[in-house]
Amino acid sequence: MNQELPKTYDPSSIEEKWAKFWVEERLFDVATPAGEADPDKTFVQLLPPPNVTGRLHMGHMLNQTEMDILTRWHRMRGDTSVWVPGTDHAGIATQMMVERQLAAEGTTTRQQLGREAFTERVWKWKEQYGGAITDQMRRLGASVDWSREYFTMDERLSRAVKESFVRLYEQGLIYRGAYIVNWDPQIQTAVSDLEVESEERAGSLFHIRYDLADGSGSLIIATTRPETMLGDVAVAVNPTDERYTAFLGKNLVLPLMGREIPVVADDWANPEFGTGAVKVTPAHDPNDFAIGRRHNLPSPNIMDERAHIKLEGSPYDGLDRFEARKRIVADLEAAGHLVAIKDHTLTLPVSQRTGAIIEPRLSMQWFLKIQPLADKAIEAVDKGYIKFTPDNYRKTYGEWMKNIHDWCISRQLWWGHRIPAWHCGDCGAINVSRETPTDCTKCGGAKLVQETDVLDTWFSSGLLPFTVFGWDGSDKLTPDLAAFYPTQLLVTGFDILFFWVARMIMLGCHFMLDVPMPDGSQRSLADAVPFREVYIHALVRDADRQKMSKTKGNVIDPIEVVTKYGTDAVRFTLASQASPGTDIAFSEARTEGYRSFANKIWNAARFLQMQIERGREAGYKVSLGAHDSLSLELPEQTPLETRWIFARLSTVCADVERSLADYRFDEAANAVYQFFWGEFCDWYLELVKLRLEFTGEKNDVTALTLGALVSVFEAALRLLSPFMPFITEELWHALYASVGNESPAKSIALTRFPQAGDFANDALSVEAMNTLQELIVTVRGLRKELGVPEKEATPIQVHANNRISALADANSDMLARLARVSSVELVHEAPTGNSARATANFDVAVIYERQIDVAAERERLEKDLAKYDKGLQAAERQLNNEGFVAKAPAHIVEGLKKQAAETRALKDKAQAALDALPAV
Repeated sequence: MNQELPKTYDPSSIEEKWAKFWVEERLFDVATPAGEADPDKTFVQLLPPPNVTGRLHMGHMLNQTEMDILTRWHRMRGDTSVWVPGTDHAGIATQMMVERQLAAEGTTTRQQLGREAFTERVWKWKEQYGGAITDQMRRLGASVDWSREYFTMDERLSRAVKESFVRLYEQGLIYRGAYIVNWDPQIQTAVSDLEVESEERAGSLFHIRYDLADGSGSLIIATTRPETMLGDVAVAVNPTDERYTAFLGKNLVLPLMGREIPVVADDWANPEFGTGAVKVTPAHDPNDFAIGRRHNLPSPNIMDERAHIKLEGSPYDGLDRFEARKRIVADLEAAGHLVAIKDHTLTLPVSQRTGAIIEPRLSMQWFLKIQPLADKAIEAVDKGYIKFTPDNYRKTYGEWMKNIHDWCISRQLWWGHRIPAWHCGDCGAINVSRETPTDCTKCGGAKLVQETDVLDTWFSSGLLPFTVFGWDGSDKLTPDLAAFYPTQLLVTGFDILFFWVARMIMLGCHFMLDVPMPDGSQRSLADAVPFREVYIHALVRDADRQKMSKTKGNVIDPIEVVTKYGTDAVRFTLASQASPGTDIAFSEARTEGYRSFANKIWNAARFLQMQIERGREAGYKVSLGAHDSLSLELPEQTPLETRWIFARLSTVCADVERSLADYRFDEAANAVYQFFWGEFCDWYLELVKLRLEFTGEKNDVTALTLGALVSVFEAALRLLSPFMPFITEELWHALYASVGNESPAKSIALTRFPQAGDFANDALSVEAMNTLQELIVTVRGLRKELGVPEKEATPIQVHANNRISALADANSDMLARLARVSSVELVHEAPTGNSARATANFDVAVIYERQIDVAAERERLEKDLAKYDKGLQAAERQLNNEGFVAKAPAHIVEGLKKQAAETRALKDKAQAALDALPAV
């Protein structure tokens, strides 16, 4: 034996070795096909790029496990399989990370460094720490094409980002303007609607009196943010609200400020909320901004980037917004303008990035017009060019796309793709250019200053399906684009359906329509989509199905679990529960179970090695054939169990193929598990011991069985390989070393996935084996009930039709080994009694005379009778008490009657057993 396996399975000793081997050998790198690729034999998917600041969490682990299973499966099926990895520059997260680092050093700040030096510092941070999550992917064996790894700030991708921005601007789809945005005052940048979470918190509704300027009365408004009243320019009431009809056209005096503001009629004012009158602050509320536009009102901004009040000469100037709120409320009360403060549950917008409360803020930003892009993206899904699994996400996507707003694509950061626009200091014109301009295109002036904003991270990642394959805006078809676009599948979570998925569809359908097909023809919308299918995986929750969160303290670190149980066990845990639309309750107990599964396979491999070595010593030669012609012709003398295991292998191969095609990872994993543990290990390995006799003369059945055993195990390893790549790699190489064959590939991952047609599927052998298994299990159960000692063999009687009777008789050796049967008697009458059982197929009895201690048994039964008598007397006393029966609840009385009847039945059985005992 050339590679004897250690007695104990230790995942740590094999996983790092093979993970390193796969990367160093570049096993999963894919060369671009020289000719036109066959789309039916190509499988391409793009890894949702994790943040460069990230570390692997359970969501990543699930996503990458599913993607890896599919990639390995397709690769083994002979498809050109390309899984493209990469990381996102994560503008906000990375800038925050480096700023924290600077703060910890205490020597300088971002502002003191300046933009250029700070950007250099971020690049250094990226080189030092930015590869952590991809290093984790390498260690966990993700079969990605590392030769195609990208970073969204790479020079090549940056050029493509710049080109796409300029082109969209030239097409009139990008514009700049002042609009209300979600402002994060902690990092001082606009953030997307999708980066804002809603949280309910206890708050207050403030009722404030605004006096009419003519002294004829007052009006009370209700607000949750009294600090914004410093920027009020009007009060709006509903035109149908009769309470305020007389106020329309009049002016109010803004409390604390002394400015006069008008009362305007607007349908937005809700008569049912608060007092029905709402203050209008256009620069600090999106609805107020719309009201201001409808009524041509000014939009004064009363806060700076940090959400501090910015009103020179005001007593509130420089105060944080919440400190200003306290001061303003106190001053209103002192001036007699505070009418009431009522408890009110607030729904607050909170930044996902920092946890800061978002401040709606009027700000000059860059926007992408969505509607013309959205129309194509909606059509692509409606016409089935892109399929969603589960299908309900198609409806979710459609509803969101039909109500989508223009996309604010600018961020007030220093780290990211700087917007290629230059402002002219002479005429104020904006110059958008692919290269740095030397003079203004409008006035010819040379005072040009580049825009300080960068692009939203999701803008560059939205281009990835075509930029990673070489698109640079030239509308020429690169070899990679010709071979790999569109990609076949995107596996991702629901949380980035709109962040990323929708934007990739919009941008792909827009830009790729201009890129010709490989044959030179015009590309249709069906071929402009970035992917053919989107599979939305579920959430990973804790064992109690609670969502994982740091607050709850139930976050599971996958690296810790991997260290404890091995990567294969963690992968199999996730796969065994992963099905469309169903969340995963991750339990370490399940992982421990799948660690035992791996150990079972390891021990099976050791058993095989022993048999191969015994066979070699006895003169038997075992070999393994090529994987492209696995169909085995089974000779007539092939034992039943071998015909059966090949038939089962054929069926399981079909089941796994079908399940993976439907993204039923759970069904696929469980089919492999049941076959490997239940049928192969628990049944087949026990049965082949009947045939593996290596003493005396060589015989054909032993030779056939040994060859079949090795072939089935090798095929089963390949079947399991996409799910548990490490242990299968180790055992596959060890198996080939044991039989003395040179392995047909560098890795099991590069071999052929077993197909149903590779193995003879003998339905009759399956039916026969099912019957024998049922007989064996039934006999085992009877033996246990009768208390037959484990090692003692017993005769059995079988009553069945001729076929089953002959089957039991012909396989008495199987019954002897697996059910401790000493002989099989075929009887014409169905046996009866405690030692017999009847099934739909047969009747069977275990012939065993249990030796009992009559005196002890009599004593036990007499004690039981005394106990039953006492219980019956107590029950009958209560049931014969008319007063009790009349007053007690009906369910109590019925319960007593039922208890009495059961006790009486037990007493009768005990008495019968006592009467049947022989006299002492």
